[in-house]
Amino acid sequence: MLFSLTLFLWRIYRHFSIMFSSDRLTVPEYVSRLQRGRSGSGADPRAVSPGIHADAQVVLDTSLPALRSSIQTLKLAKETSDSDETRRAIAEIYQLVEEAWVLPGVGRQVAEEMCKRIRLEGGLELLLQLQQTPAVEITYESAKLLEQILVSENRDFIARMGLGVILNLTRHQEDAQLARSVSGILEHMFKHTEETSVHLIKNGALDALLFWCRGTDPTVLRHCAVALANCAMYGGHRCQRWMIEKQAAEWLFPLAFSKEDELIRFHACLAVTVLAANREIEKEVVKSGTLELVEPFIASLDPDDFARSLLDRTDSMQGRTASDLQHFLPLLDGSRLEGQCIAAFYLCVETSIKSRQRNTKIFHEIGAVQSLKRIAMYCTNGTVCSLAKRALKMMGEEVPRRVLSSVPNWKTCEVQRWLQQVGFSVFCDRFQELQVDGDLLLNISEQDLSSDVGMTAGLSRKRFLRDLRVLKTYANYSTCDPNNMADWLAAVDPRFRQYTYGLVQSGVDRNNIQCLTDQQLEQDCHVLNGVHRAKILNASRRPTKPCHTDAQPAGPDVFISYRRTTGSQLASLLKVHLQVRGFSVFIDVEKLEAGKFEDKLIQSVQRARNFILVLSANALDKCMGDTAMKDWVHKEIVTALAGKKNIVPVTDNFTWPDPKSLPEDMRSILNFNGIKWSHEYQEASIEKILRFLKVNQDLLDAPNSAEGQKKNKKNDESVKEVK
Repeated sequence: MLFSLTLFLWRIYRHFSIMFSSDRLTVPEYVSRLQRGRSGSGADPRAVSPGIHADAQVVLDTSLPALRSSIQTLKLAKETSDSDETRRAIAEIYQLVEEAWVLPGVGRQVAEEMCKRIRLEGGLELLLQLQQTPAVEITYESAKLLEQILVSENRDFIARMGLGVILNLTRHQEDAQLARSVSGILEHMFKHTEETSVHLIKNGALDALLFWCRGTDPTVLRHCAVALANCAMYGGHRCQRWMIEKQAAEWLFPLAFSKEDELIRFHACLAVTVLAANREIEKEVVKSGTLELVEPFIASLDPDDFARSLLDRTDSMQGRTASDLQHFLPLLDGSRLEGQCIAAFYLCVETSIKSRQRNTKIFHEIGAVQSLKRIAMYCTNGTVCSLAKRALKMMGEEVPRRVLSSVPNWKTCEVQRWLQQVGFSVFCDRFQELQVDGDLLLNISEQDLSSDVGMTAGLSRKRFLRDLRVLKTYANYSTCDPNNMADWLAAVDPRFRQYTYGLVQSGVDRNNIQCLTDQQLEQDCHVLNGVHRAKILNASRRPTKPCHTDAQPAGPDVFISYRRTTGSQLASLLKVHLQVRGFSVFIDVEKLEAGKFEDKLIQSVQRARNFILVLSANALDKCMGDTAMKDWVHKEIVTALAGKKNIVPVTDNFTWPDPKSLPEDMRSILNFNGIKWSHEYQEASIEKILRFLKVNQDLLDAPNSAEGQKKNKKNDESVKEVK
């Protein structure tokens, strides 16, 4: 009866939402078989299928007959070429599956079983055939249903039998309605296998996603963000390298910068964070500028609110599976703060969801608890540490105390506390008897553990040394490391920070490290790994870069000024369009606000060669009457005018105000005719902008500077000529 009541209330909600929404398939009024079947209370008890929860079986007993009937109707309609009946059958199946996903507790199991039955009854193959029909509406609706049912086994089927059909659909990039479903299908297929992701990218699927990233449809952008995150997480290093080559890190910037949808921003941040975890491409990812958006965005979110937003969506309300969550652990255990931040946040979100399902044991099964405890103990970042502690509390786990980072100065009591927290309390008495303090702990060897401490089990010694390496990596050596060897070692490889104390105690500093030998590193500094020694020696032999303390850093080619409330999306698009063409672009982001915001912003305007002013709807309204120059856009415009910058206004749904309404010091900006931006014809709009940008000579001299040479022809032309 509980399920019957839940489904009845859901059907009332769906009835009214379908009536007033054009975003869903049209569901005929006669789709009530499922409701009637579920409302009966006198049905005979049925046997429970193996592996299916009894409550789920109750729902399936009434929903599967309705599903089979709809599939049979769809087959007959296709054979008779009855398009109206075909659309009605598709709508029936869609609603049955959607109802299943939202069931509390057993929704995932019911929906997955129904999706599986659709494949076994021949419905999946039928949908692939309908994708190729000349009837456009049937193509749209069958693609929407296909997106809804791509569980694991169905992804296998599509990868074997229908990937070509999907790839054909991606070639219709300009079809906005089809893009809403095809981008969702790609979101699922990029989770399948590395081989599938490789095949998709080779045949243009990634190109389609990056093209759609330029749009404004939130549904498409959400699918694109998740698809790119899946490609980065599940596609392997080869796909990650292709993502960089196709400048995906840059195109993730508008998604991560979006103010409209937190889910879009989160998955864009997740994608770029996963890419940055690959050391081979880390520098290119950092250069894109997208990574700077991750930490401020995550710090602004509340995990419970984010979890509630997921629970409101049928495609994510059940949370992620164990295998999905395992992909977050390398980020949590990695060396980049952005990775730790987003992984700790999402595990916190999933804990909120799983606690409602009473399934928090999943985090023990995947090993997340141990990683979260390590973060809580060692991490110095407040956001990451608080998220890890919050997740542990919701899991019902004991939250370890944060260890003091000044390990070289530890007394024996701090060593005792650390032993208890890492699970070696049985040896506390022996460590106390030997008066082991921080200095001795950092110098302890496996031989010491065996002979002096009495740790006879070899695996126990390995586990102890592993925890000790983590401690050495997180430790603060500032009291004994005046030349900051810790940061030098971390720059070579983040793992090498563990060797700081050995080098410092041996008298090594940045001035004499180039004189070290392999033997000295091994015997005196206790770097036992030969490969690590070779890397350290190789880094020490590199010539140091000259430091020009008096030199002013080169300014950006372009400064983009915009109104956050209405212009952030266009500003971020302009940044990427220019950046992929070789321009250096400055656009202020939240992270800048942590420093001296005003000085940095004004200096960036003064040093820039070009000043692009994004004039979106009501962009200058706050400037009106701003005689005290408190508005930031006002300040930026006045600075650009005073510095005689090359000003290029770009308008988007903007109405030019009465000059008298603006302060006198900025009225001259109205003398510039703006370049009208077109979202439909972005390339043409960018080409028009490029003609009026002053170009750095270094950009012109670059090997791929044909674009720049074309731009330089009109360097001295006035922007006033632009229509």
